[in-house]
Amino acid sequence: MENQKFSDYLKQIQLLNIPRWSELPKFDLYMDQVVSYINQMLEPLEFDSLTPAMINNYVKTGLLTAPKKKKYGQDQVASLVVIAILKSVFSIADIQTGFQLVTQSKAGHPGQSYDYFVTIFLKTIHDVTSNFHQEVVISSATKDSVVAEATNLVKLSCSTVVQRIIVLRLLTKLQTQNQPVLSKEG
Repeated sequence: MENQKFSDYLKQIQLLNIPRWSELPKFDLYMDQVVSYINQMLEPLEFDSLTPAMINNYVKTGLLTAPKKKKYGQDQVASLVVIAILKSVFSIADIQTGFQLVTQSKAGHPGQSYDYFVTIFLKTIHDVTSNFHQEVVISSATKDSVVAEATNLVKLSCSTVVQRIIVLRLLTKLQTQNQPVLSKEG
């Protein structure tokens, strides 16, 4: 039973649909609409729900631009989708640093960075779940299947930790490299 639930979950997140830039709402949304839209979109991932208090905090810290007449535009909705995904692993300060670096390096259409993120995120879901499906035996629990699942747990956990460490180091490196550029422009 648990094997089937897990298999169903893997299939469910493989079907996750995160809209590309051109598919995001073209009209501005009120806070409650943004919260509902993003929470429904990311529901299969079982993240903590996005709340109005979180959004207000992102605006206060400068991570998100303030709404205009209490409405959030396409660029803010895109930013909130990325933030909602990244906050499951990274601190808001780390996300803010990453945003600053990405927006500096991707001058041009704001949708390019967002579409790139969505593409890579969905591809990663597909790659990880596909590899996992190949290794997991979906049958009654045996000693071999439990060992295989425990092995996958260790591999994924270690990979997550190492990737987080490397991302944080890369953020520091890029921030240090861009510091002179920022001070000259500022």
